[in-house]
Amino acid sequence: MPYCSESTAIHCPQCGKMFDHPSGNKKHIKNMLTQHLQVHQPRTVSCPVCGETRFRSNTNAVQHVESGSCSGCKGKENARQQIHNFIASKKESRGLLANNPALEWAGAGTGRVPDLPYKCQECSKKFRQVSALMQHQQYGNCGARGPPAITFSSTRY
Repeated sequence: MPYCSESTAIHCPQCGKMFDHPSGNKKHIKNMLTQHLQVHQPRTVSCPVCGETRFRSNTNAVQHVESGSCSGCKGKENARQQIHNFIASKKESRGLLANNPALEWAGAGTGRVPDLPYKCQECSKKFRQVSALMQHQQYGNCGARGPPAITFSSTRY
């Protein structure tokens, strides 16, 4: 039976599942509960590429595209390039790039994707995938807590 201390255990308010950790680290235990609470969210978010409505959040939909399993953008590296190009081409999201071009130009985002192309504007931490940046900003500890870095409607890009 896993270690559970009643003094540090937290219960899910929706299903009663208990979360604890041998270290007793409350921050870690709360993070476990936060991640678990996603299972109670409805799957109402559509993929911006293929249109499938089966995701609980924008971050999950972006992870679907980044994984290369999206039927509209097959292949992990192809998906990574397409997402980077999309972000670089939109004025609203260009600030997420670690190396934001100083000047606007028609070919923005057509080059090779850098290893860590995305950056948190709050703490300057860099990320390989935009979904990791979105999770960091939604659940992170840098002070950027809030809505994900990118939001999109049900319309495809």
